[in-house]
Amino acid sequence: MRTSTILFLFLLVMHLLTVLNTLVFGGNLHDLVFWFNSALFMAALAVFVYRRGIFDAKTPVETSTKRE
Repeated sequence: MRTSTILFLFLLVMHLLTVLNTLVFGGNLHDLVFWFNSALFMAALAVFVYRRGIFDAKTPVETSTKRE
């Protein structure tokens, strides 16, 4: 599955939680919805970082310190 599809699914679940809280529970589950949305955001961030390989040591990041 592509990374964008996984991130879209996380976003969809986050929106469904918020909509269900608003429509079904009248907005009474403030902290619970916030906690689940925060956890889903961190999971989506972890998937993105893992899939992109941002912290892999295989490819060094080229930095230039001299000014021209």
